[in-house]
Amino acid sequence: MSQKEFAFSKSAITRFSHDLAGVISAVSNSLALLDELGGADQETLKLAADNADILMGRLRFFRAAFGNEGPLTDLNVTRRIFEGYLATLENRIVHYDCVWQTDSELPIFIFRLILLGGTMAVESLPRGGRITVQARAGRRRICFEAEGKTAVFDPAIQAALDDSLQDVSSPKAMPAVFLQECLFEQGWQASVSYQDGKTLLVLSEKEN
Repeated sequence: MSQKEFAFSKSAITRFSHDLAGVISAVSNSLALLDELGGADQETLKLAADNADILMGRLRFFRAAFGNEGPLTDLNVTRRIFEGYLATLENRIVHYDCVWQTDSELPIFIFRLILLGGTMAVESLPRGGRITVQARAGRRRICFEAEGKTAVFDPAIQAALDDSLQDVSSPKAMPAVFLQECLFEQGWQASVSYQDGKTLLVLSEKEN
């Protein structure tokens, strides 16, 4: 394992641990509170159940987006996993809408790219917004349009998507670095642009 690969593996573990720790803690605290109350308080039970759902939604997403091939069998499964992940990120203030302009007849490797590209769209919308996913059969191209307040990428993520990031130890940039590796494997590339307050991420096959 090279030094770069070792640094990336550490950033991946850090990112996953960070994203899951808060939810696991909330479930644990809810159960501890139930124990102190000596009974099944409905509000506390709901809190524990909701956070357990969030935990499972994120685990399903991480398994499909970053794990070995297997879970992503078709577009419907991909859509369900991604929208489930979006739901885990929402609260009273932050909300995401997802618009799908997609065909079902897509190559299997596209499904992972949809999840990873969708993650990038989410990263550019910390305050919520609308994400449009466009993938048409035969076009060898996926477009993500992110629209919302302060729709912009963190500099580290931008550098990773531009394939110019030197330090891969950033947990924030980890999904973008992983996406670039997946794109390289397929002979694809990423491009980012901004238009009318929207972030546009295009994943496409490299021209010969």
